[in-house]
Amino acid sequence: MFRSLVNYRHLIVLVLFTTLIIFLLSPELQHRPLLIVERPAGYLVIFFQRGLSAVAEGISHGWSHYIALSRVYEQNQRMGTVIEQLKIENTQLRETVIANDRLTELLGFKQGSPFRMTAAEVIGRDLSNWYRTIMINKGEKDGLSSDMGVVTPSGVVGRIVKTAATYSHVLLLVDPNSAVAALIQRSREEGIVAGTEKGLAQMKYLSTIADVEVGDLVLTSGLAGSFPKGLPIGKVSRAEKKETDLTQQVEIIPAVDFSRLEEVLVITSIPF
Repeated sequence: MFRSLVNYRHLIVLVLFTTLIIFLLSPELQHRPLLIVERPAGYLVIFFQRGLSAVAEGISHGWSHYIALSRVYEQNQRMGTVIEQLKIENTQLRETVIANDRLTELLGFKQGSPFRMTAAEVIGRDLSNWYRTIMINKGEKDGLSSDMGVVTPSGVVGRIVKTAATYSHVLLLVDPNSAVAALIQRSREEGIVAGTEKGLAQMKYLSTIADVEVGDLVLTSGLAGSFPKGLPIGKVSRAEKKETDLTQQVEIIPAVDFSRLEEVLVITSIPF
């Protein structure tokens, strides 16, 4: 058995030796003796080159993608800034249009009125509970004085109670210390409109037999010097008669929204 094993080994060595001789005697190997080594080495080099190329291409693609994303982010940032700026400009433009509409209405009312008026801007409000007043940016230098009436195209605002060189204080119609001579347009009943503690308006000194109905329009009567006749004051929202009272309790919704006053007109001269 040992001899058989030795013979088998000899046979394997003989086969390998013969194969080597055949390869060495090959004409191609004679011209390129390192071909047997070059081919495997070439395959390995090509394999690694392809791998490196794939990695490099992946890195290049990833970097390009990153650069593209960075540029898109920067563009988005710039676009966001532009959009915010456009929003601000749009808001300012809308505010300009709204202000222009108000001023156009104010100018039209001023030009169509038979009495002289001076336009003024509201620059302050009294936040105390004692008086309901506003401050306007016109004063004695503009020919304004106390007791001059203040209006808007909507109706009566109040009257000037204090002036300085460049500004004035206006007591609003809804202040309890205010008093405006008024009449009911429909029935011609006359009384005095003053403010209430709740910031509303009421018509005083109307007898229990006076003809007053909810919805009646209340106008200035022109009996006092601050306002000409026929300017809107408001509408009757409640008229209550009590047997124990000598006068009616008449509440009025003012024609002017005092919370939105921005520009007003001061009546400087009333023709008689």
